[in-house]
Amino acid sequence: MKITLVVNITKPDAMVFKDAIETYLTERGVRVSSILKADYERSDFSDTDAIVSIGGDGTMLRIAGVLRGQDTAILGVNAGHLGYLTEVSQLDQIPEAMDRLIKHDYIRDVRTMLHGSVRRNGEVIARGTALNEILVSRSRGINVMRFAVSCDGQNLSNYIADGMIFATPTGSTAYNLSAGGPIVAPGSPVIIMTPICAHSTKSRPVVLSDSSRIEIRIESEKEIVAYDGENVVELEKGDIVTVRKANELTTLIKLRKSSFLETLSKKMDNDIW
Repeated sequence: MKITLVVNITKPDAMVFKDAIETYLTERGVRVSSILKADYERSDFSDTDAIVSIGGDGTMLRIAGVLRGQDTAILGVNAGHLGYLTEVSQLDQIPEAMDRLIKHDYIRDVRTMLHGSVRRNGEVIARGTALNEILVSRSRGINVMRFAVSCDGQNLSNYIADGMIFATPTGSTAYNLSAGGPIVAPGSPVIIMTPICAHSTKSRPVVLSDSSRIEIRIESEKEIVAYDGENVVELEKGDIVTVRKANELTTLIKLRKSSFLETLSKKMDNDIW
C-alpha cells in the first residue's frame, strides 16, 4: 500500500502532523511519499492508494482540482483553522485514523464538481473544474460588472453586481455562505447561484437542479472566472461562460457518518465561518 502526504508547509502545525503520520505509517510497513511543493501534478498520484491532505480546506480543494476526477480518496488533516472538509485535527487522533486508512475502514464520501468553460467568438478558449465554486467576478477597480444569465436556453435575469458564485453543495459553506447563499447538505443534486453585492433588491440566490446548463454572457470589460480560487481566466466583453455539473467526481474519506452535521453545529455554536 502506498499513501501520499500533501503538506501545506505554510500552515503552522503542518510539519508536526507530517512527521507523526509518516512515522506511524512507515512503522506499519506502508510506503509513504510526501509532497511539500505547491506545483504538484496529477501524475504525482498515479500509483497512490490514498492521499492525506495536511493543511486546510484550501489544500484539499487544490488536490481535487489537480486530480480532476482521478478516483483516489482524500483524507483531510487540519493543520490550521477549523477545516470544514477535514476529518483529523489533533495529533492523538492520528493512530486511529491511520489504522482505519490502512484497513480501508472508512466511508467513501463522493462529491460532485462543477465544470466551467469560456467561449469566445464561438470557440472554447478555457475549461476548468471546481469542487467548491466557479466564480465570475470583476477583476479589479470599483466598477461593477454587467452580465446576463440563462438556464437551459431560457433567459433568467440580467445582473449588475460584483459577480456571481456558482457553488456545489460542498461549496455552499464557503464563499457562497459569506455572500448570503444557503447551506446545502452534501449529496443534494443542486447547483447554487448566488449574486455578489447585486445592485437590485430583487436579486436573490437561486438553487437549480444539477442537470441545469447555465450560461453567463459577459457585458462589461475586465472580468474574470476562477475555479476554486485558482486557474483564473481573464474575460472579454461578449464571452460566454458555461457552468454545468462535471463528469468528474472527488472522493473524500469520512471517519464518521455524522461529520457534516457535527461540523455544521460546531461552526454555528462558535460562529466560525
